[in-house]
This record gives sequence, structure tokens and C-alpha cells, in this order.
Amino acid sequence: MAKTTLTTEEIISEIEILRKSPYVKLAKDTENRALRQRLYQLRSLEKRGKRIAALMGIDLEQAGDVSSSEGDK
Repeated sequence: MAKTTLTTEEIISEIEILRKSPYVKLAKDTENRALRQRLYQLRSLEKRGKRIAALMGIDLEQAGDVSSSEGDK
């Protein structure tokens, strides 16, 4: 498949067409829902972590990070 070079005007035109696409809007809505869900999950985990820390009698904000791994990827 041959590559075609698009002019700036063609790129801008296609961007405008895609912005108005109902499929793009649907995908953005779905993506936003997933991001909100992730936010709610992280808030819940933070609350749970604070409760656990309180039960253990530790203050992580002063003690630093509990784990050395980056498990949230």
C-alpha cells in the first residue's frame, strides 16, 4: 500500500470530520466512563488503605511508600 502525503489543509479537514463523527463520540464516552471507573476504584483503594493503616497504627504519609514495586501499571 503506497503512502500518500497529506497537506495540512487535508489533515485539518479530516480532523474536523472525525470530531463530528458519532463513532468518535461513542468511543470518547466509553473511554471517559472507563477513566471515571478507574478513578472510583483508586479512591476506594485509598480509603481501604487508610483504614488498614489506621488498624495497624501506621501513618504512611510520614513513613513513606510501603512497597518498592510499581504495581499500578
